[in-house]
Amino acid sequence: MPRWATPLLVTLAVSAILAGWFWPIDKPGPDPAGDPPLDSADPLLENWSPDDLTLVFSGQQHGYLEPCGCSETQSGGFSRRADLLRQMDRRGFRPVAFDLGGLVQRRREQSRLKYQTMLAALGEMSYSVVGVGPEDLALGADFLLSQGQTEDSDSPDSSAGPTRPHLLAANLRLFDSDDLPGAPLASRLITSGDHTIGVTAILDPRLGGQLEAAGVLGDVTIRPPEEVLPGVLDSLARDGATILVLLSHASVETSLELARKFPRLNLVVSAGGPEDPLTDNPRQVGTTTVITVGQKGKYAGVVGINSQSQPSRIRFELVNLDNRRFTDHPKMTEAMRTYQKTLEQLDIAASMLPIATSGNRKFLGSARCGECHTKALSKWQDTPHADAFESLSTGRDGQEHNWVPRTFDAECLSCHVTGWEPQKVLPFKSGYVDRQTSSHLLGNGCENCHGPGSRHVELVEAGQVEMSLAEVRVTLEQARRQICISCHDLDNSPTFNFDTYWPRITHPGRD
Repeated sequence: MPRWATPLLVTLAVSAILAGWFWPIDKPGPDPAGDPPLDSADPLLENWSPDDLTLVFSGQQHGYLEPCGCSETQSGGFSRRADLLRQMDRRGFRPVAFDLGGLVQRRREQSRLKYQTMLAALGEMSYSVVGVGPEDLALGADFLLSQGQTEDSDSPDSSAGPTRPHLLAANLRLFDSDDLPGAPLASRLITSGDHTIGVTAILDPRLGGQLEAAGVLGDVTIRPPEEVLPGVLDSLARDGATILVLLSHASVETSLELARKFPRLNLVVSAGGPEDPLTDNPRQVGTTTVITVGQKGKYAGVVGINSQSQPSRIRFELVNLDNRRFTDHPKMTEAMRTYQKTLEQLDIAASMLPIATSGNRKFLGSARCGECHTKALSKWQDTPHADAFESLSTGRDGQEHNWVPRTFDAECLSCHVTGWEPQKVLPFKSGYVDRQTSSHLLGNGCENCHGPGSRHVELVEAGQVEMSLAEVRVTLEQARRQICISCHDLDNSPTFNFDTYWPRITHPGRD
């Protein structure tokens, strides 16, 4: 069996699960809930004409299928993006959607499942193409081949689940071959009304360091974009493209340089740049417009092109996918439910290889700590930390009606149970495994801050009190600078303020 074919069986199994859960996106029609009210101070596409060609761009999702549920004020998520497209559709726009790629961030089995889920969800949103970022390619060239479109992928009779968008990377070659099934395409033509959009994508060879770290660089050839783009653009022009678009997975500086070298490009959509690209966006290089859409899926970039004017007029709006203008889309909620159900069925979190603790210390659970530290335990039990695991089942106040349980999601468990390394999203040996075998480690317990308690208990029982206290002592500065922010970081708890939060959990050291 060729190397590129090895993940096929796993992919088919996961695809079968996904196919059983995904439903198609709603077409325009009555919505019992109605559209969310638009903020009058921040209208969407104000004075835009639905007659213009309208393109929607996203990218660098970096694993954020949705904002973390810890903060309802965070922007982004596939559900709100689907609602944006729904609102545009109901106003008469016919948006054509593209994604730069960079869908995931980590390299592990859950990341592969998330990539599949995101690709399927983009297909449900009628995305035409998805570029390839180094984060995606780091999952393995063989895996990428298993996710690409083949000749019969668009067949309505396909049993492989939702139709996926085509992968695009003009300068990418896998396994030293140009014709492997599922390999990213060099370009695509997309017709919208009277317009024919020619789109291509590149991956900057200088981003290959991520591939080397992942051990996949030997399976990949990344040619200089300057070598491939002339031929690709010539081909698109011959085939009748009236609008030329480049999805550039490169720094903004490199993307600007490509715009200078290839002035017939109408639009360059660049990766790189800041997470919130609120300034210097868009930029103009001659007649080429260069835009960025940020990171983590917080924004969508909407481009309107009026080809009736000479030269063509290009409008751009960076849409913040906030919770004021956009609501959950029921089909994306179903996609999230599918993803979580698949995590449960595959038991991915429980099968992760645990890492060692310092000195092979063991986690004992908060109840064991409370045998001596009764007042501290009582205080902990009155904090949200104690209910952290249950919150994965029910959501926070006000979320219950639409909440999808996340009790098998390692990326959530890492801050909601005891005995995980949050930033690496990995369990420690003796840390939480599952609810049945690790019920004593439910919630964000004492040992997540004070360290595993086994050595502390041994020293207490040996009468070495001072040494036992040193084992679990945490200074205020350690809490402020190291411990709390391991979970309360900008991604998961953007409003966190140590001085405000600390009094809520302050507890006596011992009875």
